[in-house]
Amino acid sequence: MSALLEQPPAPAPAPPTPPARTGLRGPAWVAVRQHRPALWTALLLAVLSVGCVVAARVWLGSAGAVVSCGKECTQGTAASGWFRWAENYAGGATVLLPLLVAAFTAGPLIARELQTGMYRLAWTQSVSPARWLAVRLVGVAAIATAGAVLLAATFRWSRSRSQEDPLLSMARSWSDREVYPALGVTAVGYILLAVALGALAAVLLRRTLLATAVGVAATGGVSLFFAWVRPSLWPVVKTEGDGPFGALSDPWVVREGVVLADGSRMTYQQCLDMGFSKSPCEPGTTPTAVTHFFEYHPESHFWPLQLVETGMVLALAAACVFAAFKVLGRRHA
Repeated sequence: MSALLEQPPAPAPAPPTPPARTGLRGPAWVAVRQHRPALWTALLLAVLSVGCVVAARVWLGSAGAVVSCGKECTQGTAASGWFRWAENYAGGATVLLPLLVAAFTAGPLIARELQTGMYRLAWTQSVSPARWLAVRLVGVAAIATAGAVLLAATFRWSRSRSQEDPLLSMARSWSDREVYPALGVTAVGYILLAVALGALAAVLLRRTLLATAVGVAATGGVSLFFAWVRPSLWPVVKTEGDGPFGALSDPWVVREGVVLADGSRMTYQQCLDMGFSKSPCEPGTTPTAVTHFFEYHPESHFWPLQLVETGMVLALAAACVFAAFKVLGRRHA
């Protein structure tokens, strides 16, 4: 009896695991823990991208864009070449980021868990399918949007310097497909579209590789479609004569050609198709002076074009998110 009374008490149960320092709880904390390598990789790439542009601009400020190579001779410095490379890298990274987001969302984030059955563990912990999907979409959208905003801001900051120098300003125009999305809010629109398309592909296909391929293809296809119809999203300016070109202007010429005697118009491409030397586009082929016409977007059309395209992209993203939740709800009601 005394031995029983002298027996030490049972150890107290271990305290529950404290929540993460980030303050995340439940499915959000689990998702972050599952994809820590991808998050650290994304952070590293963002820091390297911004660091390259900042370092290039600092070097350019100290070394200058051109140096003298003799009498009436100048050449670009190594700093100017590095700066243009870094600027193009930042713009290209902003444009390609939606494809990476679509691949990650469709494959490792959603489809892999649906394919392997890992989602059942979360759904048995009082987490509904809708909440499980919403946490993942909100998380990846917030992180990717922050990265897109950072890259776009860095790209605009670098171009503000390049436009001040004649040598650096010979870089790509604001209307180029590799530049235009990275200069405004369309970068954010395509990020959210990539998340939506990736989620829809994942819940429909439930296969990691297949969903990844379809999500990337759909995001790239929508981007190419809008790049094709972009000139038509806002009314163009029409003019005749010498054209919209000037010392400080950077017009986006959509259509150009000559006005014929009967008032009809022929584009330069049509002139090339029929033989430029025999066409009205060639001076001297007509008895009267040739009048040239231009249809273009001035730089002042940049924000109207951006806002219209972004609104359409966001509407499509919202429709894809709604469809993804409907499909998930029907399959796992």
